[in-house]
Formats: sequence, C-alpha cells, structure tokens
Amino acid sequence: MLQRLTEKYPRLFLVLLLATLAFLRVNPALGQEDCATKIQEAQKFYDQGLIDEIPQMLAPCMADGFTRVQKIEAYKLIILSYLFDDNQFEAEKTMLEFLKKYPEYEIMPNDPIEFVYLFESYRTTSVFSFGVTAGLNFTDPRIIEPFTTLDRNQATLRNIMKPGFQVGAGAGRYIGRKLLLNFEVLLAINQYEFVDEIKKPEWGDRNIISTISYNERLMKIDIPLSLAYEFTIKNMHYYARAGIAASKISRVNGRPERRFYEDEQPLTGEDENITDYRNSMLFSGLVGAGLRYKVPRGVVKIDLRANLGFNNIVNTDKRDENPLLLTKYYYRDDDFSLNTFSLSASYYFSFYSPKKQR
Repeated sequence: MLQRLTEKYPRLFLVLLLATLAFLRVNPALGQEDCATKIQEAQKFYDQGLIDEIPQMLAPCMADGFTRVQKIEAYKLIILSYLFDDNQFEAEKTMLEFLKKYPEYEIMPNDPIEFVYLFESYRTTSVFSFGVTAGLNFTDPRIIEPFTTLDRNQATLRNIMKPGFQVGAGAGRYIGRKLLLNFEVLLAINQYEFVDEIKKPEWGDRNIISTISYNERLMKIDIPLSLAYEFTIKNMHYYARAGIAASKISRVNGRPERRFYEDEQPLTGEDENITDYRNSMLFSGLVGAGLRYKVPRGVVKIDLRANLGFNNIVNTDKRDENPLLLTKYYYRDDDFSLNTFSLSASYYFSFYSPKKQR
C-alpha cells in the first residue's frame, strides 16, 4: 500500500521525507540547547539551596546532551548537591565516576571547598606511565689527571664541548602525591674534543707543532633512575629531579689531528675504534628540572638535566699501547670522566585508577 501511495502522490511523499530528515537534524540541536538550559537552571537551584531536584534534573543529559565543559560542571553540581544533602555515599560514588571519565582534571581556583576536600581524598595521580623521549646533549670531559707527550711548561691543555643526542623510553610511578619515581633506558651519542696547544717558540721553526687535538665520539646505553618532586607556581607545573645513572659504553671512535705554526697541511688521522682503550662502564649522578604540561591521557615534559660522571673511563693499562697515536700524532690520553648536559622533550602516556585514600 505504501508503494501505491508513493506512486500516486510522489511530491507529497518527497515533502514528508524532507521534513522528517530536517526534524532529525534539528532535534539534537534542540536537545543540546535544552541541556544547556538545564545547566543554568540547576545552577540557579543550587544557588537558592534547592538541591533535591538537581541530580534528577541533569541525569537525562549526562549521556550525550552536554559538551565536555558542561558535563564537568554538571558533575560538580550533582556531587555538591549530594554533599549538602548529607548523602556521602552518592557523593563519593559520583566523584569516582567523574574521576574515571576525567582523570586529568585539576582543581580550579573557583571550585567550592567542599568539592576540593572530596576530590583530594581520592588518588588522582596516575598509577604508572610509559613514554618516549628525545633530545640534544653537550658533553664536557672532566679531567681527573692530565697526561701529555708535550712539555707542560710549554703547553696549554683544554677541552671542547660538542653536541650529541639521546633517544629512549621510560616508565614512571608515583610513590606519593608529588613524588614520581622514573626509570629510563636511553641510547646516547656523546662528542667532545681534547686540545693540547704549544706556545710559539721565538725562533719560529716551520716544523714545530702548534696544536694536537683528539676528537672522540662515544656511543653508550644510559640507564638513569631518578626521583622527581612536582610543584606548581602561578598555574605552571614544574619538577626538580635527582638520581643516579649507569652507562654501558658500547663503542668509541677517535680521530687525531696535528697542526703546525706555519701554513702547512694539517696531519689528520682516520676515525679509529678505540673501544678497547676505554672502560666499559660509566657511573654518574644526575640533577635536573623541567616543565610538565598535562594533555589528554598523558603529560608532555621539557627536561633539562646534568649528568656528572664519577669514574675514569680510560683503560689505564692500555694508555701507552697505541704506538701510532703516540709517535705520529704525539697524543696521550688523560684520565677523565664525562659530564653531560642535555635538553629533552618527552611524552608519557598515563594509566589511572582513581581510588579513595585512607
């Protein structure tokens, strides 16, 4: 029968179809406007102390009638209405539901104190987090004891910091409301240079050496363990950290160069694997600070850090076992450790499990 009517009155059927589609499109918008009005009405009821009707008034819109901001405000009104009605059970039940939906929520300056007290009675930090990090570093060798083939009275020994980078992953776990234990595994490249300069003799021999330099490129796996304390200043979130790190040195390349006073061609060597002339482990202490910014389901961090090396990484038993380096380039290893200064950006994905605290 419907087919006959559509064939007999095609224009009427088309008008009815368009009207139905228009109604379906307009109806959600009307619903959203109605829910926005409900928020305003509920706020007026709350201001007037008429709290009994608020949960039932807002319930129909909680599923999909509110925007994110409106739903947060609705949760607050419902929780506060239960609190003022001495219904602690429903208030806590609704707060737990709120924290599961919005685990990154942070207390606002205008939040009522009753809401703040209940909010802070729950564990709102993440249970644990996993993330990735990457950044740049500069390495400054810390000389423990200098060595050189030159006359120390006629030479100046110095170091040059050079850039490198690090990438890796980490995991964090809160052991207190503001204390975060952080474990990382990083692949790092460090570069630095040693320079021995000779004061120019008065007679100006063409073949006299002016500078001996040695560039090193070190690859290592860092395993830092640190404790970070988080704090907030003027709505900006910061942290300070301290800890220790163990590093496994996997490869070291060195390149020597010898320069002369006159305009002769410098004598530059090839990159050489000198891993056997270095100890395999480096231990260091670390300090740092940074800025953290909450994002949905995680946090972005900008981290400034200093790693201060403890031990000598030169294999002293093999210091004089590279005859080419000693006789051709006149270079001899210092005893040194590594101080590294790094700037990194990281993203950590957080796993939450809100829970009432004792």
